[in-house]
Amino acid sequence: MTFQATLTCVIFLIVVILLIWQPVHMVILGAAIPAVLAVFGLIDAGSAYTEFGNTTIVFFMGLVVVGEAFFKTGLAEFIGGKIIGLLGKTEKGLILGTGIVAGGLSAFLNDTGSTACLMPIVSSMAEKAHVQKSKLLMALAYFASLGGTITLAGTTPHIIVNGVLKDSALREFGFFEYTRIGLPLLLVGMVYMCFVGTRLLPVKDITIKGEGRKSSHDPRKMTVVALIFIGVLAAMATGIIPMHIAGVIGAILVVLTGCISIEEAIKAFPTSTIFIVGGIFPLSKALVSTGAAEYLVNKLSPALQNLPPVVLLGGITFLMLLMTQFLMNSSATVLMLPIALMLCQAAGINPLAGAMAVSVSASGAFTTPFGTAPNLLVWEAGGYSMKDYFKCGFPLCILFCLTTTILCAVFYP
Repeated sequence: MTFQATLTCVIFLIVVILLIWQPVHMVILGAAIPAVLAVFGLIDAGSAYTEFGNTTIVFFMGLVVVGEAFFKTGLAEFIGGKIIGLLGKTEKGLILGTGIVAGGLSAFLNDTGSTACLMPIVSSMAEKAHVQKSKLLMALAYFASLGGTITLAGTTPHIIVNGVLKDSALREFGFFEYTRIGLPLLLVGMVYMCFVGTRLLPVKDITIKGEGRKSSHDPRKMTVVALIFIGVLAAMATGIIPMHIAGVIGAILVVLTGCISIEEAIKAFPTSTIFIVGGIFPLSKALVSTGAAEYLVNKLSPALQNLPPVVLLGGITFLMLLMTQFLMNSSATVLMLPIALMLCQAAGINPLAGAMAVSVSASGAFTTPFGTAPNLLVWEAGGYSMKDYFKCGFPLCILFCLTTTILCAVFYP
């Protein structure tokens, strides 16, 4: 391995440690990565920060603003309350309703916003159904994460994966191509939580406050946001205009129509995610350009040559699930995807199978409270301990791994 490749691997390991330990803010880390790579000559200094304005980040920013309008106007709360109110008569009914609403919202909107919006709704319905809230909040967080696997817009890793596939001259995934993997995963999660997961959670008397997120509940604004949202989805699904342009147009329209203010739109931008994605993209490219990823693949290839394709896919899925329990899912995706693609190509497997496995597995953080934002939101509110997350989440991770591996093998032979 060359000196540049070795140096890139060292920087890669340091970044992973910093992402887990988090001694510095994510914005600082994201801004520092391209600078360090440029100083050591691992990337071109003139283009070190170009990834901060790539189409992936632009699309993400636009969609976040549209999603914020969806919550601020009260549309998300209205839809969620109606469906959960219809189904939430018993514990299993409430879990089913929560799964449908949280999964459905997160398929198109930010999973953090979905969780925050639905926490007070689920709490209210739990009181009416005389169901312990501590049995439901974990399910809400899991369903929000699983729902993000259903469409291209559901989670940032999906958008990142398409960006990397495009850079690698591979076919990008379609808007609803994720549905055939993500929808079964959501259904598996719902069945698991209905019959097994809730039995593993503690019984605690807790109070959920919905004070942190106020909605206007203006019928006119709700209608306008719904129409804009449908228009953006239609544009993205049909490819009439590029997805990042559709996202930006949607964001502009929700502000110009007064659905949310410009200040609210700006506050909605997830600065840490934008910086860490923009910073790690150059590191991902450096792993490939310096030959570091290829070196690692060549070392692993002899052990992979005789493995059945499904076993290799299972290994990729397992490694990604392991990484995403501790790292931001967007960070884990950018770090793992180039290696997964090269592993598949070296073993003669469809690289799209590995890309899909990495992309959906980024949403499989179930065993730790800090693996994903929805888990963090319900951690203190539900009175959960680290043991509760592992006890309830580990079996779900196993089911997630098996389901993802089999489906990827079937749909990408």
